[in-house]
Amino acid sequence: MMSKLSEESLKYIIARLVENANEAVEESDRDRNDLFNQGRRLAYYEMLDILKSELDARDADLKELGLDFDVDKIA
Repeated sequence: MMSKLSEESLKYIIARLVENANEAVEESDRDRNDLFNQGRRLAYYEMLDILKSELDARDADLKELGLDFDVDKIA
């Protein structure tokens, strides 16, 4: 049986995902013709968009979780 995820663990996971998404944006901006990096950027956008929407629907504090930014800037 899996134990519940602590809030600190959730914050850590989200911070890692946001950091990786920012790296994907930087890499895709360096070479707009690299389809792999463009796809990676889109995948992080999709993941963060879903995560942010689901947490917002559950009245989570997006600022406290590190998701208080416009994810459309990643797309």
